[in-house]
Amino acid sequence: MSEGHRIFIAVELDSTLHQAVIDLQHQLEAAGARVRWNKPAQLHFTLRFIGAVTPAQVALVKVATREAVNEVTPFTIALRQLGAFPSLHRPQILWVGVEDGAAELQALAAKLETQLAHHRFPPEERPFRPHLTLARIRDERQWGDVVRALTQFRDFGVGSQRVQAVTVMESELTPRGPVYTRVEEVSLQGYEK
Repeated sequence: MSEGHRIFIAVELDSTLHQAVIDLQHQLEAAGARVRWNKPAQLHFTLRFIGAVTPAQVALVKVATREAVNEVTPFTIALRQLGAFPSLHRPQILWVGVEDGAAELQALAAKLETQLAHHRFPPEERPFRPHLTLARIRDERQWGDVVRALTQFRDFGVGSQRVQAVTVMESELTPRGPVYTRVEEVSLQGYEK
């Protein structure tokens, strides 16, 4: 891994939930939401974005991740409730939220934050909000179409999965968008592949 690569910690989707999210994107597009959809390879829950780090810091991120999940047991998340950041009146990011398992994801993110702080990583300034980014909206002219599509699927149950591991990921920016590479997958306590 070369110096300066962007690192983040994520929960990856299992194949069933991954396909359900892709299907939801297609349904929203068919309902009129013409936006820049996240590619299938970009669908994950970011627990903590670290940023550009050195190889030595990558090693510390891996240690902090292992320490954070050491006492966390597997849990289930269910995706439901579509929304937008910063608001439905000015949607710039279209997301699907976590209904069941949100507290567990928040606790996991907090444990990661604590362990990263022990290894001298600066704290995350924004509070963690469990969500999966579906799309980005760059053109204000699309806001009305996006809100209409969201209204149709506002309380749509997407699916659920068991969270059994977190992954330290590397993000390389390319002209075609980010390319993600697994650096290390860390199983939650009691889970073995």
